[in-house]
Amino acid sequence: MSIVRRVALLVGYDGVPFCGFQRQASGMTIQGALEDAWYQVSGEKVIFHGSGRTDSGVHAIGQVAHFSTCSSLLLERVMGGMNAYLSDCIAIKDAAEVPLDFHARHSATRKTYLYRIAIRSYPPALDRGRVGWERTPLKLDALRVGLRHLLGAHDFSAFAAAGGNSNSTERTIFSAHALPVRGGVNVIFQGDGFLYRQVRNMVGSLIEVGRGNRDPEWIAAVLDSRDRSRAGPTASAEGLYLLRVTYPTNPFCTLSGMTARSYPGSRI
Repeated sequence: MSIVRRVALLVGYDGVPFCGFQRQASGMTIQGALEDAWYQVSGEKVIFHGSGRTDSGVHAIGQVAHFSTCSSLLLERVMGGMNAYLSDCIAIKDAAEVPLDFHARHSATRKTYLYRIAIRSYPPALDRGRVGWERTPLKLDALRVGLRHLLGAHDFSAFAAAGGNSNSTERTIFSAHALPVRGGVNVIFQGDGFLYRQVRNMVGSLIEVGRGNRDPEWIAAVLDSRDRSRAGPTASAEGLYLLRVTYPTNPFCTLSGMTARSYPGSRI
């Protein structure tokens, strides 16, 4: 009788060529690529579950996915074999055996998203598809004041796009930062979860504040309204990255805090 194992993967990807994480009837997806690669390695047809269904064009540095398998293949072989069949746009960065009740999405306690904004007068040709773009400088102090209104537990209906399948629109944002970097600004959110396109919608509204089109207090008014039509436009997918997924116990770390297994072929 085969013994079932559950394996968690740390995955990075460039979302530009893909129609999001979730497998679809047509178009390339991250889930589909992972499942196809594992089939090539093991001959098993299994379902890969991700920590979140990133949209078309959205990237990941620290996406987590899990799958159940009867294969006894060593974790290093799982990583190496799958990376050999994946395109250069996806990389398995680490693998760990986890308890059978571990779930990449439901076991997560926090998620961290990064939004990169390039600020320059000319198009970001070398970063095309990987950053949002503003032609003129943003008012960073005003943007940071606007960010503060998003901290804490709120009903984020005003920043949720139609089409989500969440039972509740209440979420908690634990931290939010706007950090100046060379050539632009990075906006980072950490929360217990995010609604469909919530991060992109919050960033779109914050950009309105940074441009000086709105006062920072407008963010609080939009939040209280619970009305999506009151908020700013949705920021482009190109600048968004799933940076990190947090679990009660990090499956990819040893007691020393270092990754349990590193694979020199990881590309993202």
